[in-house]
Amino acid sequence: MAGARKGNLALGTALLVVGAVLLVTRFGTVETAPAWLVGIGVGLALIAILVRAYAPLVGGMVLLGLGAGMLLGDRGVGGLRAGTWMVLGLGAGFVAIYLLGLILQMKPHWWPLIPGLVLLAIGGARFVRRFALIPPQLVIEARAWWPVALVVAGIWIVVRALRR
Repeated sequence: MAGARKGNLALGTALLVVGAVLLVTRFGTVETAPAWLVGIGVGLALIAILVRAYAPLVGGMVLLGLGAGMLLGDRGVGGLRAGTWMVLGLGAGFVAIYLLGLILQMKPHWWPLIPGLVLLAIGGARFVRRFALIPPQLVIEARAWWPVALVVAGIWIVVRALRR
C-alpha cells in the first residue's frame, strides 16, 4: 500500500507542476525553456521530498539550478552575462543536492559538493573579474595552469586508493 501512495504522490506532483508551468508560460512573459526547466526541477524536487528518493532530488536540483540561472541571465540581473548566471545556478543546484540530502536525512552523499563548489568558484571568479580585483596577469596564469589542480587531485586519489 505504501508503494501505491508514493506513486500517487509522485503522479499528483508531476501533474501539478506541469499544469503550473503551462499556465505560467501561457499568461506570463517568461521564456518557455527556462520556465520548463524550473518547473520540472521543482516537480522532481517535490517528488524527492515527498517520497524521500535521492534520484529525483539530483535531477530536480540540477534542472532547477540551470533554469534559475537561465532566468536570471535572461533578465540581466546584476549586470552579469547569462553564461555566468547559468554556471552559478548550476553550482547552487549541486550544493542544494547535498544540503537537501542532509536535511531530509537521506544516505549522505558528498559528491555534489565537488561540482557545486567548482562551478560556484568559476561563476564567482567571473563576477569578481568585473571589478578588476584580480590582476589580469593572474587570470591569464590561472586559465593556463588550472589543469594542474586536476593532476594533483588525481594523484591524491590514486595514492589513497593504493594505500588501502
